[in-house]
Amino acid sequence: MIETNKVSTMRSSILDGIEVKSATFTDKIFPFHFHQCWSLARIEYGSENIAFNNAAFLVSKNALQLIPPYSIHKNWSHTKSAWTYKALYIGNDVVKSVSKKLKADYSQLASFPYFLSYCNSGLEISETSIFKIIESLFLDTLNNLEPSCLQKNTGAPFGDVLNYLSQNYNQSITLEMLEQTFKMNKFKLQKSFKKNIGLTPLEYLTTIRIENSKKLFYTDAPLVEIALESGFYDQSHFTHSFKKYVGVTPGSYKKNSKILQD
Repeated sequence: MIETNKVSTMRSSILDGIEVKSATFTDKIFPFHFHQCWSLARIEYGSENIAFNNAAFLVSKNALQLIPPYSIHKNWSHTKSAWTYKALYIGNDVVKSVSKKLKADYSQLASFPYFLSYCNSGLEISETSIFKIIESLFLDTLNNLEPSCLQKNTGAPFGDVLNYLSQNYNQSITLEMLEQTFKMNKFKLQKSFKKNIGLTPLEYLTTIRIENSKKLFYTDAPLVEIALESGFYDQSHFTHSFKKYVGVTPGSYKKNSKILQD
């Protein structure tokens, strides 16, 4: 029997320390969120639904998905069946290297919401394999699709707000504070931000906090310290948010996180 709602992560030494995640879920709905780095994932068992700003579809076993940083998406289980996937979280420099080799515009590639293909072979954790997969995904998209069909919203009108949230995520931030800082009615700000970005300001802030908290799980810091350092006001708030966005509790995530040695 497949064990469900389980996540294990490893920090590899290759490519400046990519994170490798293996996960299995059943009947799980992840809210709209994003990652701060490139996410390369392969469905190893079952299938999942995934939605972006202007597209939603079902992906099944052997699907390869490459999602750029800050591309907002939502995924959930197909019916109540289990789905298993392996995901690699890759830094920008790696992808810039691939785009340079292809003589492609990195900024243009990063503006796409996703890249999708199918591959029967597993996701090998090696530099050669990862470079080859990313290159193939880029070429498939550039050769077969109009870039305008895949453009994601860049959030340009809210650049100052996005930067503020990213730089001050570990501080106490409220809509009232944003209203005072950016001289915009908080209700108008929330509505416009949601329409243009795809998340409310506080949802965006929570995602930033979750993303930054995961970097601390490979240290000796206790969970309460990780929670406070990431901007959560207490461990209970941290646990609730983390499980909602990651699928398991912080304690389980930390227990199943390790660093791979050379």
